[in-house]
Amino acid sequence: MQRSYQLTSDPVFYWMGSFFALLTTALPAVLGQVRFMPLGQTVVLSIFVVLAVRRRDLRGALGVVLLWLAVSMAALIVLMGVAPAQIERAFDDGFFYRASLSEWYFAGSPLPATLATQPLASLLEVAGLTVGALVSGGVVGVWSLVRLANLTAFGAGHLLGVLGSPLWLPVALAPWHLLQLAGASGLVVLLAEPLWVVRGVTGSWFRRRQRWLWFALLLYLAGVVAEALLPAFWRFHR
Repeated sequence: MQRSYQLTSDPVFYWMGSFFALLTTALPAVLGQVRFMPLGQTVVLSIFVVLAVRRRDLRGALGVVLLWLAVSMAALIVLMGVAPAQIERAFDDGFFYRASLSEWYFAGSPLPATLATQPLASLLEVAGLTVGALVSGGVVGVWSLVRLANLTAFGAGHLLGVLGSPLWLPVALAPWHLLQLAGASGLVVLLAEPLWVVRGVTGSWFRRRQRWLWFALLLYLAGVVAEALLPAFWRFHR
């Protein structure tokens, strides 16, 4: 008997995710669109997540999210190597963020955009990834996720530029950023499910998902803790 067609098993689904990740990242970044870049990314990635979640395929949803992050971040890192001054216009206070990142790396100043240096923005990010994702079916969580990924890639691209070699990528993409992105991706996908599948948080849903919810949350919190402890030791000079 012929198997029924499953959208999230079709490679085209992921190819299209990669294409739109590149399109909604590279084009607005080159044009210096501060608002349009995260907005376009949020709208399109949310559609892919919802398509997978409504089919109860959380693995497919997580897969397309991680693929999206990989493509969009790679695009920003490459573009930062080509036209850093142009790309910084796509970020709020992009010039000052680059300067603050250089001061942290070379002079030991506080790492910018952290819970210690920007507590309100960090708490809003956590709220977006948790409560916001839950009440909006993942949309608000996707907004927080893509902004975090964009800023991570922007900073990594800047550090690669000043360090002068792509071999410094493992240093530029610090472990606290990777942990936060991994945890945030899991939270967004898991917390999108209640609205689209079970029409609200139920006891049975929580019992089924609590192990993965805790795992994703602990990954994200591990990134926050690492962000507080590791930056002082994460400056490798040539």
